Formats: sequence, structure tokens, C-alpha cells
Amino acid sequence: MRHATGLFALCALSSFALADAPKDKDKDKKPASALDGKKLLDPIQVESLSLTPIIATAAPAKTEDMLVLDEAMPKKLVRIHEVGDGSVNNLTLTNNADKPLFLLAGEVIIGGKQDRIIGRNTIIPAKKTLDVPVYCVEHGRWDGDSTEFTTAKALAHGRLRSNASYESQQAVWDEVADKNDKRKTKTSTDTYRKVAAQQTDGALAKLEGIATTEIGKLSADDRSHLIGFAVGLDGKVTTVDVFTSPALFGKLQGKLVRSYLTDAIDVAPSKDGRMPTSDDVLAFVADADKAEAKKSYDTDVARTTVNKGGKVNRAKVTYRPAEPKHGKTYDFTDDTIEGDLYLNYNAK
Repeated sequence: MRHATGLFALCALSSFALADAPKDKDKDKKPASALDGKKLLDPIQVESLSLTPIIATAAPAKTEDMLVLDEAMPKKLVRIHEVGDGSVNNLTLTNNADKPLFLLAGEVIIGGKQDRIIGRNTIIPAKKTLDVPVYCVEHGRWDGDSTEFTTAKALAHGRLRSNASYESQQAVWDEVADKNDKRKTKTSTDTYRKVAAQQTDGALAKLEGIATTEIGKLSADDRSHLIGFAVGLDGKVTTVDVFTSPALFGKLQGKLVRSYLTDAIDVAPSKDGRMPTSDDVLAFVADADKAEAKKSYDTDVARTTVNKGGKVNRAKVTYRPAEPKHGKTYDFTDDTIEGDLYLNYNAK
């Protein structure tokens, strides 16, 4: 493990204009970026994995407290079950809590007629029952004594998360099979369950310990402003996760890191030990940001859109509070960065 040298800050690029050319003030204006007004700290390297902490430079955003799956399901605040006699790509989710539930695409849930992963990054309103998109990660089973699911307390690795957000069921099955081959976890039903279990059974404990220790060395102020990571494998940016709320990110940080390690454990470190630069991260994000945003999934309080760039895909969750402040209403038509709750970028 080692750190890169230097600290690179990202300015609010969208506000830049030439002082001596007021008539052409928009000529050199750069498009809004998910990383405007944020700072990238020195990358942390754990074998082939690099984690670049992303820090909010302004006061941390105060957003409504949200539940996440792993705290809600054990308390029976959230229940997930098969739709009727079963639908491969849909499950019924009931949020009995008095708080909204934030879901990450790729969260692993086991049980029912076949193990699944959540299919969209989204927010489920409080006291609401909805059918939610999912993907099967157990190709060879369609039976079971119960229609209920439990959380595996795991998040699919990057390529599988990407396939869940942007691709097809077949692409998900193909990636599950490939990962099972690499991990030597293939079963008769070709489930992802054993790979998921490695995130909680100690298989990643050594690498997770290194990452956790290094993240813990950040200053208290930086940790309080930590809102995401830019992730590299063997020197190339593969994923960027950015939240508005440090509190929400904090609830998911460990799960995200274990997901990144699940990718990295099958990638041999290169001899030169190169890590992505700030320019690499900015170019990665820009590739998806410039693509057209398309509606992916809506709930009463959130809209999820996806951008399919040339090399990178982006999913964005925009949150619409049930009781907007100052009487403002949200129609989800504005595709600017401001106000977004979460953005996820994945390499194709």
C-alpha cells in the first residue's frame, strides 16, 4: 500500500470565465461536472486497487435521514418478496419505516425462487409498497420454500453493478458466471451467493483492514466531508461513486469498499504501480456527463436517469422531498448536477 504525492483540488469549473472578455464569457465555460466544487485527496493503494477519497469542500449537505437495506431488513422495517407466482426481474418491496429507503443497484438479496440483485439506484418512500426492478444472479434455480428475501449484506462488484444499472439480464448472468470461475465459487445453480459471502466471511478482511486503516488516517475534518471514492484498478479508473450527504455515504462506505475489493482481488497489481490522476478521473466522469440522460426508474420521491457515454455509463438519483422547502416543487426535468443525491459512474 502506498499513497500518491500531492493534493489536487477541483475548482468550480462551471463558474470560470475570462475576466477580460465579458462578451465571450460563455465561450470557454466548461460544462457542469459531478466533481465541481469537490476535492480529490491522495489515492490510497491496496494491491491493484486505488481509492481516491472525494471530499465536499463546502459545508456537508443536510439531507433527510434515510435508511439503507442492511439496517432496515434485520429490523423487519423493509420486506422484499416475490411478485405473485414470481417474476424474474421484479420483486415487491414494502418499506414499513417512517423514513425513505435508499437502494444501491447491485445490492445482493438472497432467498425466494432465486437470488437477485437490486436493479436500480433509487429511493423508496416511507410507508410505501412498490415493485422494484431486480436481476437474477442464480441462473439454475426457480423454486424455494419461501417467497421472502434477506440481505446478503454485500454489494456486487463493479462490472456486475454496471450490468445491473445499464445492461441486460443475460449480461448479468454472464458476469456472474465469469466471476464464479475466477473465484472458484461455481455451484450447481450458478449463484453469486458465495462471492457475496466473501464480503462478510473474512475472505477480504486483510485487504479491507488496510483500506480502513488508511481511510482512518484522513483528518477528522476530511472524514466529516467524505462523500465518495474514485476507484482505479491497475491504474485505470473503473468506478466513481459520489453522494451529496456524508451521512448517507457513511452508512454505505464499508459496503462499497468491500465491493471494490471484490473486483480487485482477481486483478494482479502491475509492476509500475501506477494510480489514476485527477485528470484521469475528470475525463472519466466527463465521458458520461456529456451523453444524453434517459429516464430509468421513478418513485414518488426520486427519479433515476442513466447516461451511456462512449466509454463510461452514469446513473443519477435525484431526490424530491415529500414536503419541498419554500413551496418549491420538482418536476425532474432539469438534468443539472445541483441537487442530486447520488451519482454512480462505471466503465463499460
